[in-house]
Amino acid sequence: MSAGRLRIAVTGSAGVGKTTLVEALAPALGLSIIPEETRAHFEHGGRLLSATPPGEVAPAVERLWEDRRRTEARLTSFVADNCSLDFPAYALHHGATDEVRVARLLEEAQASCAGYDAILLLPWSAIPYRRDGVRADAPLAELRYQLVLESLLARHADPLRVHRLPATCSSREARLAWAFERVTAARARRAGAPDRLGAGPERRGFVHLVGAGPGDPGLLTLRALDLLRTAEVVAHDELVPAPVLALAGPRAELIPVGRRHHGSSRHPLRLHPAVLERAAAGKVVVRLKCGDPLVFGRGGEEAEELTEAGIPWDVVPGISAALGAAASAHIPLTHRELSSDVTFATGHDLGCGRASRSDWPKLAGGGTLVLYMASRALGPNLARLVSLGRSASTPAAWIANATRPDEQVVTGTLGDLAAKVAGAPGDGPALLVVGEVVSVREKLAAASRGRP
Repeated sequence: MSAGRLRIAVTGSAGVGKTTLVEALAPALGLSIIPEETRAHFEHGGRLLSATPPGEVAPAVERLWEDRRRTEARLTSFVADNCSLDFPAYALHHGATDEVRVARLLEEAQASCAGYDAILLLPWSAIPYRRDGVRADAPLAELRYQLVLESLLARHADPLRVHRLPATCSSREARLAWAFERVTAARARRAGAPDRLGAGPERRGFVHLVGAGPGDPGLLTLRALDLLRTAEVVAHDELVPAPVLALAGPRAELIPVGRRHHGSSRHPLRLHPAVLERAAAGKVVVRLKCGDPLVFGRGGEEAEELTEAGIPWDVVPGISAALGAAASAHIPLTHRELSSDVTFATGHDLGCGRASRSDWPKLAGGGTLVLYMASRALGPNLARLVSLGRSASTPAAWIANATRPDEQVVTGTLGDLAAKVAGAPGDGPALLVVGEVVSVREKLAAASRGRP
C-alpha cells in the first residue's frame, strides 16, 4: 500500500460523540467520510435493529455489511463512523440467532479490520447522553453494546492500531487534538518512519518503562492503562499484583522479570535479557515496575541500557510506593507543624558487603524519613538511626502491601517497632516511615472510618 492511503475508523456505542469527531477530523485530513450505516438505513425508512425479530437480525446486518464492504472497496482513504467489527457487535447485541451467519460475519469483519491504519475507540458515558429516536432510550443498553464491541476489538483487532480515548477527554477540541496525534502516528507508520505510539512497518521495537503504582489497580495512570491494554509484551516485576496484570490485553505475553538475578553473574542493575530480546525482535514492550520507574525502580539504569542498544524508550510515571503507602495509611509526609521536609532512602545496604551511598548521619537528623527495602534488616536499621542520634521515642510506621486488600500497618517507635513487626504475618513489600508525622495517623484514620 502506498504511504498516501489512510483508513481511519472511529467507533464506540451510540452517544459517545463518534459523528462529531468524524465530521471534524475528515475535512481537516482531506479524507472522505463513511457514515454510520444503521443511522442511514433508519433515516431512509428502514427498521431499527432493536425492533427487528432475533431471527431476522443476522440477515439485516449482513445487508448493511455488504453496503459497507462495497464502500470500503471503492474508497482509497476514509474516516469511517464505526468500524467493521461493529457489524458482528450489532448482531450479538441485538440477539441474532443464526450462529453460522454471525460467525461468518465476524470472520469477514476481522479481515477488513486489519486494513485500518487506526481505530479510535471512544468511551461510554464520557459526554452527556442524548436521545434522538435512533439511539436506545436507556443509556445502559448502549453500555452493553460498548462492552460487546470492546470485547471483539480486544480479541480480533491489532492492539497497536486500537487507540482508546481517555474518558477525561470530553471537549471537541481535546478529542480532535488526540485524534490528530494518533493519525499522525498512523501516517508515520505507513510511511515507514518510527513513531512513539507503536512500531513501524519495519517492526522497530519500543520499550515503555511504566509505573504500576503501589498496588491498587485504581491508582494506575490513564496512560499506563492504555499501554497495558495494547502492549504486545508486558515484562513485569514479580511483585506487581494480579489485578493490575489482569488489565493487560488478551494477546499480551506476560513475562515476570522481577527479582531476576538469583545466581546470575550479570550485573544486577541492568535490564532483563527478555526485554531486550523482545524489543530487538520489533515488539512493543511495557516494562511494568512497582511504584514509579525512577524512584528506586532502576528505570534510569534500564533506560541507559536501552539507549546503548539503540532501542527507543520512554517513561510513564507511576504513584510511588512512598506516596501510595503514606496516603493509604493516613500518614502525611509533610505537615506544617511537624515536618517541612521528607527524604527517601533505602535500607537494604546493611550487611550487603558494600559501603552505603546514603548520608546516614544526615538521615537521622530529623524531618520525615521513608526507607524503601528496609524490612529484612528492620531492627538494625532502626538501631542505626538511634545510634546516630535520633530519639528512640520517635514515631515510626511499617507499611506492608500498601493500598492492597491485605495492607498491614504497624506503628510504634524507633525503640519498639521491630518487636511489634516481628509478630506480623506475611512477607509482602513493605517500607518504613519515620518521623513525628506518624503520630497524626491515629487521628486521621479514626476520622476516615465509615466513609465510602
